[in-house]
Amino acid sequence: MVWNTQNAAFMASPNYAALAAPNYAAYAAPNYAAYGAPNYAAYAAPNYAAYASPNYAAYSAPNYAAYGAPNYAAIHLGPTTAAQVSPAPVVAPVTGTGAGGASGTGFLGGYGPVARFEYATPAALAPLPWSMDFAAGDGWPSFPLEQRLDAIASKLEWRPGDWDPALRFWTLPFDTQLTEWLQDLNLAAPAVAAAREFAAHHNKWKAPGSAIHKQFEHQQIEQKTDATGEVIGTKREFFQWQNGRGDAIRREIEELVDLMRDDRLRYLEEVAAQSGQATPYFVHLMGFDPTAKPWTMELMNCASAIGNLVKMHYKAHYKRVRPSTLCPALVPPWGPPRHPAFPSGHSTVAHLTALFLLEVPGVAQRFGIFASGTNTNGGRKPTIPADFTDSAAPRYGQDQKSPLLWLAWRIAKGRERIGLHYSSDSAAGRMLAALIWHACLGAGSDIKVPALDGVIARAQAEWEDLPNP
Repeated sequence: MVWNTQNAAFMASPNYAALAAPNYAAYAAPNYAAYGAPNYAAYAAPNYAAYASPNYAAYSAPNYAAYGAPNYAAIHLGPTTAAQVSPAPVVAPVTGTGAGGASGTGFLGGYGPVARFEYATPAALAPLPWSMDFAAGDGWPSFPLEQRLDAIASKLEWRPGDWDPALRFWTLPFDTQLTEWLQDLNLAAPAVAAAREFAAHHNKWKAPGSAIHKQFEHQQIEQKTDATGEVIGTKREFFQWQNGRGDAIRREIEELVDLMRDDRLRYLEEVAAQSGQATPYFVHLMGFDPTAKPWTMELMNCASAIGNLVKMHYKAHYKRVRPSTLCPALVPPWGPPRHPAFPSGHSTVAHLTALFLLEVPGVAQRFGIFASGTNTNGGRKPTIPADFTDSAAPRYGQDQKSPLLWLAWRIAKGRERIGLHYSSDSAAGRMLAALIWHACLGAGSDIKVPALDGVIARAQAEWEDLPNP
């Protein structure tokens, strides 16, 4: 399906004039201060604080009121929502993970105010109304998609100076005390306590060399052992981009070009909403009132906080550049965020959120893995290796017959649809989330997170088991 300019009308806004002459001067010296403190508030929406740290506690028990009137506008979407259609950015000092919940980026902890459209995205890279017109015709094509950099020959990688200033500490050796990560967080929040307890086990999940990192990189096989007799494995499929496989990278870019042409405009408003917060989509799919299930909300915060620690550490290790760095004509409608691409943070956090939620039996019955299209016994929670790490397990993008895992996939896919992530980024995020979930909560788990266990126990009381058929 090819979309033309007539389909892009909903992206237009009276506010686009802020970018047009004679108003372009707002970008020019001496008026550039519109981006700087104290004027960055011009980019803020009055309700963004409901999602932003240090106000993320609005999601935490008992401060769940952020979902209630009169603040529902913070998550309301409509065809004229300024965050989706206007170049006027939404956020000033917001430090969420970009996938729901607080992050601990260290923003405002000595870096000074920096105008952002949203998490780690410069204000100048806020949404612009690109026209999705791919009709063939005379003259220069609508998007110069054939002009690209060769990832292998150029040897591009994400450098420390490319990071958002408030995230650059991730390029330093891992801080076991999480000093900078904790600067903007409510230390009393159960989700933050869970993240700190998880971080104390850093030797079990960090890259390189930890057990989880080895599992993440390699599919274990019994036929091969090293000189010491230890079982070794083959590199997982989503690492083809790292092994000098220029053809694999070109194939992924072509996938993103197809998604740009066929999917982007149809999904743009949804992906824009999920860009800053995916939590409302989980709430909407599960159909519950957050005011009645505050510990379910806090369980999602735990997934966000732990997922943030892991994804940022792994991004810093792999240093993969964004797709639009290689193919500028992908022109993401906003961003990309100023941190590396691999693994996808949205995929990591969304899948970890789904997996943590499925630890609640009442949730798993309703939204877990179903043996068939309908099942009188309800769904079940996933297992490892059968559902994730086994060679026969469904891969990223394949149907796992779980509404929550489907939603996690859809959130991850949305980032591909707008050109921010390669499909291998999304697949890697899914695998990393599964490994972290299993290490914390699976049979024989060796990462003990008492705060997380406590939140799960309280969330279980909010979901009754389905009656026996």
